[in-house]
Amino acid sequence: MEIDHNKISFWEENDPRENFFKRLFFRKDKSRKKLSTPETIRKVCCGVSFKETAVKSILFSTDLALIENNDCDAVLAVYPFPPSAKIMKALIDFSEKPVICGIGGGLTQGKVALDMAIEAEKLGAAAVIVNQPFKNRDLIKIREAIRIPIVSSISTLDFDFEERIKAGVDIFHITGGVNTGAIIEHITTHYPNHAMIATGGKTLVNIESVINSGAHAIVLTPPSNADLFKSIMAGYREGIHKIKKKFL
Repeated sequence: MEIDHNKISFWEENDPRENFFKRLFFRKDKSRKKLSTPETIRKVCCGVSFKETAVKSILFSTDLALIENNDCDAVLAVYPFPPSAKIMKALIDFSEKPVICGIGGGLTQGKVALDMAIEAEKLGAAAVIVNQPFKNRDLIKIREAIRIPIVSSISTLDFDFEERIKAGVDIFHITGGVNTGAIIEHITTHYPNHAMIATGGKTLVNIESVINSGAHAIVLTPPSNADLFKSIMAGYREGIHKIKKKFL
């Protein structure tokens, strides 16, 4: 069976001969996580160092169940709400792997972001991350206050990368959609010694393209609980249907 890389999520590409329900509950290798990352990431990416850990794959999630059942090297904890020390602590204590904590963006700036950065470091975060609209003047203050790496998300090619670096950003997180590859290549050309992580996209083709562009680590977005339950329930219904055909 040939896989259509343009349509099927890589989470479902591990074994095209088995449906997702069977793979989720009946793996022969019990030590393997239910949501496994693509081997190409481990084999090809050079990785980024967080807390002396070589990180090649990063799960974009705050869901404890998904974190528990995934084998990514680190967790990216960013969400569309003001940063929360309670959420930071819960994720850091639970994950047992490096956690990159979101501290600011378009809405959260200034002293609030600074306080969250300091708190994140105290709680044991591996790094903090800000979104593209975050002001450089606030980044300078954060850089002076903490020692852990600062990550900045970048979504456009038309951006002052040099000023971001001067403000204290250690790592770029490239999340430019179809322009991700071009942004990575631009940074590689002009700032070859700067570390980059990048959102990999839905398919293996997209992930491999981002890796080939020069990303050092890949950020992966897991399927939602709703998507997982769709596959599980479909498996239940299929099994019930077969039992009815056999005995009725």
